[in-house]
Amino acid sequence: MKKYNKISLLLSLFLVLGLTSCDKDFDEINKDPNNPTQINVDLELGYIQRTLVNTLNDYFLAGEASDAWVQHLSKPVYNDADRYFPRIGVIDRTWVNLYASVINEAQDMYDLAGEADNQVVQGVSLTLQAIAFQTLADFYGDIPVSEANQGGANPFPAYDTQASAYTQILGMLTNANTLLSGNGSISASQDLIYGGNVAKWKKLAASVKFRAMMRISDTPQFDASVLQTLANSGNLITNQADDAFISYQTENSPNTNPFYNIVLTGRQGEWCMGEALVDFMVAEGDPRLAVYANPLDDGTYRGKPAGYINPGQAGFAPGTVSEVGDAYLAADAPQYILSAAQINLLLAEAAFEGYIGGSPAAYFQAGVDASLAINGLPAGSYTPAYLGYQSIAEQLWVSTFMQGSEAWNEWRRTDIPVLTPAVDPQPGVNSVPTRYTYPTSEQSLNSANLNAAIANQGADALTTKLDWDRN
Repeated sequence: MKKYNKISLLLSLFLVLGLTSCDKDFDEINKDPNNPTQINVDLELGYIQRTLVNTLNDYFLAGEASDAWVQHLSKPVYNDADRYFPRIGVIDRTWVNLYASVINEAQDMYDLAGEADNQVVQGVSLTLQAIAFQTLADFYGDIPVSEANQGGANPFPAYDTQASAYTQILGMLTNANTLLSGNGSISASQDLIYGGNVAKWKKLAASVKFRAMMRISDTPQFDASVLQTLANSGNLITNQADDAFISYQTENSPNTNPFYNIVLTGRQGEWCMGEALVDFMVAEGDPRLAVYANPLDDGTYRGKPAGYINPGQAGFAPGTVSEVGDAYLAADAPQYILSAAQINLLLAEAAFEGYIGGSPAAYFQAGVDASLAINGLPAGSYTPAYLGYQSIAEQLWVSTFMQGSEAWNEWRRTDIPVLTPAVDPQPGVNSVPTRYTYPTSEQSLNSANLNAAIANQGADALTTKLDWDRN
């Protein structure tokens, strides 16, 4: 009996010790590495950034439409978009990508960051949402903003007027600037644009706001005092080191520049330089032309006019016109959201108009120098004459080469230079397009609200002008 009791006692002791030991490491042993209990609040950031930049630089959207419409590029073959027949599927996809994969994902990131009291990531989210909403407003006109992305709670969002959209966009950027000075941080590994540098995000938010206010400078919403405050802050992107862009890799698609697929598929000859841009740069002796374009065999540069049903018969077959420069079609070529060149030139315009203080000529040359730097050329290697507003608008047009929709945006706003429309355009489209038509998905899924927007802003046509483009 005593022997049995001793054995029981020993077994009980071992059991207690074993349970104590298991209890000690229980939490560590039972952690699932594939299901972390703490969520990285900016885990979606890289995806949002890449989707935004890739959408704006889609070679069918930008390369065939906006870049071609401002006559930076042209098409010697397959040139329907060059003649103002844009790919409807690409326009539809742009709307969906910006709403579903940029704005909606960024709002999710905003909510997660709020739960974690990470105000900095919330500021980044609002900056990206503002850029996406402004892009949509500048592409289409009236768009859903206040009722956007409410899911099942509101599957049929009303459209905000362009004025209301811009008011909300400017408000997002104001809030973003405040949040970026708050608690939290950005994961460097998730941030493809600035590697987690909060100071640079503050500059981007302020610069996008400056650009947005300049875009509506001919509307009742314009407030010059906002521009002066931003200029005084010293927090604008005026140095190339602060440019907002994504760097790509030399291999491993989809991590390559979107335009690189033109090279990969052997379609480089389907794109060429536009005649208006080439002729302007040749006349100016602009050294950026050697980066923008590849010369012909005789060392000269030749662009193609917009349009033509049959470019080959008109004398503009592939091989007779300059192709886009290799640097811009390289796998690792960067793609921009906003550059110091654009902001300096907008500062020059603002100073010229008397909206802010400072020397328009100095800002003007700073913008040209920043563009030279992007193209690997030394500052001062090109010093165009400063002749006021005309010179500023011309350099905005030249320096936004291959920067998504920005060349189209700035050209629509300034109407400089004067461009000759396509030779053989789509019937009824006798001028350079000034907007994209609404996506077919909205026509079938949200027709009542879409029709109200059309009734407000005008026909759903490529040539209907936006509010900031009326003058």
